[in-house]
Amino acid sequence: MSVCVMLDVDGVVVTGHPHDGRSWAADIEQDLGITPQDLQQHFFIPHWKAIVVGEKRLDTVLEDCLPRLAPDLTPQDLMAYWFARDARLEEDVLADCDLLRARGVKVFLATNQEHFRARHLMEMLGLSSRVDGIIYSAQVGAKKPQRAFFDAALSLAGSMPETTFLVDDTRANVDAARAAGWAACHWTGEQRLLELLETARAG
Repeated sequence: MSVCVMLDVDGVVVTGHPHDGRSWAADIEQDLGITPQDLQQHFFIPHWKAIVVGEKRLDTVLEDCLPRLAPDLTPQDLMAYWFARDARLEEDVLADCDLLRARGVKVFLATNQEHFRARHLMEMLGLSSRVDGIIYSAQVGAKKPQRAFFDAALSLAGSMPETTFLVDDTRANVDAARAAGWAACHWTGEQRLLELLETARAG
């Protein structure tokens, strides 16, 4: 029975700003004139929950929000800024993905993500060549730690819970995966991915 490894993206495969790992929005006030507080109040708090499960489109929401936040910016401007600054790839993790796939292990990204950035991750950051696919919340209409996300992930990957392993930096997601019958571990970045999987298997 083939093994399938599911990796969270943000905090595991991608860790913030390419230069220093900071939040993509750390310099947004200086660069674009948008305060982080306004971004939270007028964009993330009222809209993100719906965007991340595919109920709203990111570009449409930004088109409505940006006249208040930064009238001269287009949705494409903000998305390009965001995605370019949230793109630090963890090459050690990806190198271990290469080794796992060479051994016949299926490796998928399993992430809370909306459509535009999911496509950016796979196409522009080149992750499509390093994993077997991406399963994301806006695609399946549910997000981690909801059980529906894990059920959909198994269906899309063609995997069984007892042979599926989640690596995630959010404990609630790890707990939910285990409740769904998966193996799972909390990612801290202190071990290499292969070491973590081998330790978990031995345990």
